[in-house]
Amino acid sequence: MNKNFRYGIIFFILLLINIFFSSVGNSQTKLEAGPLLGISWYNGDLNPQRQFYRIHPSAGIILRYSLNDRIAFRAGASVARISGAYPLTGVVIKENGSLPYKFSQNVGDFSTMIEINFFSFDHPFNKKSDFTPFVTFGLGSVFYKRYLPENGNHSEKPLFVLSLPFGGGVKWKVSDRLRLGLEWTYRKTFADDLDVVGTGNPVDASNPFGFDKTTSVHNNDWISVVGVSAAFSIISSRNKCHAGF
Repeated sequence: MNKNFRYGIIFFILLLINIFFSSVGNSQTKLEAGPLLGISWYNGDLNPQRQFYRIHPSAGIILRYSLNDRIAFRAGASVARISGAYPLTGVVIKENGSLPYKFSQNVGDFSTMIEINFFSFDHPFNKKSDFTPFVTFGLGSVFYKRYLPENGNHSEKPLFVLSLPFGGGVKWKVSDRLRLGLEWTYRKTFADDLDVVGTGNPVDASNPFGFDKTTSVHNNDWISVVGVSAAFSIISSRNKCHAGF
């Protein structure tokens, strides 16, 4: 098992333990789960800046645990497809190589994040707390097939790599049991070969434009997801207000 993936599993377990014990005695605790459907795309050497580039469907599930009206923890799993192509000019082509070069592959994502609401949301004694923007960030792991050269051929090695998910969105309380959300999240992966498929590629994926220097900040691939979620209450606990008694 990949070391980064083991760290992610340990973090996830510790987070669940913390959620369980910190919620004991809280005036409002709630567990919600539901689907997240949207679109995904890739940012990296083949697409440094453009957003909504070669979009593909994305689907997943989220599990959210609200500690109070401002903070919630969430875990999620999703699958997405990303693709891209090098431009016909500006890249360094290997000897006997030729363009165009395109790639496409599926990636999986597992993440644990914290949500921080800008407004009071779903407060047990505030009937108007049915909408809020929020920001979210955390720790995750991306699963994909890494292509490695072997005697002129290639092998496909399933691999987990560390990722840093973050983003923001808005949430609506539709009813006592249903919440809808709209969000845009990024995943910075600690890998630079999501765009490498097969061997004998016409360019060096780690330095396609021939720069003298590379950095871990700009040479890591990113995944973007815009999605709509529907979370249904599984467990709800609201203590009665005894103020004034």
